[in-house]
Amino acid sequence: MRYLFTTIPGTSHMLPLVPLAHAALAAGHEVLVASSGPALRVAASAGLHAVPTDDGRSAGPYEELGRVMGGTSKGKDLPDSELVTYFGSVFARIGELMLDGLVEAAADWRADAVVYPPPHPAGLLAARAAGVPAVLHNLGIRRPTFGPAVAAMAEAAERRGIGGAREADIQVDLSAPSLENFVQGPVQHNTVPHTVAMNYSPYNGGGELPLALLRRGSRPRVAVTLGSLPATYGEGTQLRDVVLGTAELGVDLVVATGGAELPALPDPLPPHVTLVDWVPLRALLGSCDALVHHGGLGTMYAAFHAGVPQLAVPAPGTDAGPNAAVPVARGAGLRLDLAEVTADAVAERVGKLLDEPEYRKASEEVAAEMREMPTPGDAVDALTMLCGEVSA
Repeated sequence: MRYLFTTIPGTSHMLPLVPLAHAALAAGHEVLVASSGPALRVAASAGLHAVPTDDGRSAGPYEELGRVMGGTSKGKDLPDSELVTYFGSVFARIGELMLDGLVEAAADWRADAVVYPPPHPAGLLAARAAGVPAVLHNLGIRRPTFGPAVAAMAEAAERRGIGGAREADIQVDLSAPSLENFVQGPVQHNTVPHTVAMNYSPYNGGGELPLALLRRGSRPRVAVTLGSLPATYGEGTQLRDVVLGTAELGVDLVVATGGAELPALPDPLPPHVTLVDWVPLRALLGSCDALVHHGGLGTMYAAFHAGVPQLAVPAPGTDAGPNAAVPVARGAGLRLDLAEVTADAVAERVGKLLDEPEYRKASEEVAAEMREMPTPGDAVDALTMLCGEVSA
């Protein structure tokens, strides 16, 4: 089998695809990644063969989306229906800039299947153009291919003779069974006819680790991250409240800065704080007692995988809000809306996660469920068989 992987030009959208790609290679299949921007660099650094779909312009709309949602009030000012339309238009624009290169890659490389995540309908269109199975690789809770983006790409698809593409043939489902009880936001009809289950295996890239972060200290350790987009961090105001709010909790705080400049942080930093630029979250969480994060799906699932209670601080108007509802509903975490963030509020929520054992217990239950799910290697075997049936 020749598996073509593709995703939008974002680090956090490529990382979750790597375990399945590695498993496919280990099983003797061929793997190629076609993407752009940071996603292309992540793929190459993961040891995967990667080709650009365009000259890099497709990364622009995604970066602008991060700046708009992180630096303006658009997320809270627009009603949900208009936000959905806005996100659909952004992902469609990205897809239009990538589509020609993606279709060419699928044809020239003779792909047998195209694997793509929900926000990237260009992957679906490329599969239809090549006449091969479309595989929807979920990033957490099952979601369909993002319908508003598919609709917004209809004209671009028709110009290229790709008609009638609505949904994938097969989906890779990463969701632990008990998390399926909690729906993220409005009900989304998932009509993918075939499903392959796979455990979530966090991949965060390689990195040089301070040895001290691999072992537990004498005090509880709390990690905080706002994801991989520097625009999400702003000047560090939100992180400042986390720093100040944890000062009296008797914890060690590890702040992953994402490489952003953070002039709003206290100077000098309190002694309980350690700043790190980029640390693989999987390695860091092994010695942590709680995680504070932005509501990103990959970060949320990394905490579940590690059995670590989590506090989500989601930006309004993004999927971070529905994401944050999942650990809360499961009893594995808490939520603090961005408008409510103060040092006192952070202290109250983080203190609760550390002091009340039911949050750790629920988190460890989810981690145990994940370990019982099929491995990426098992998933590749099932996926290859299904692709053969769909193609027949």
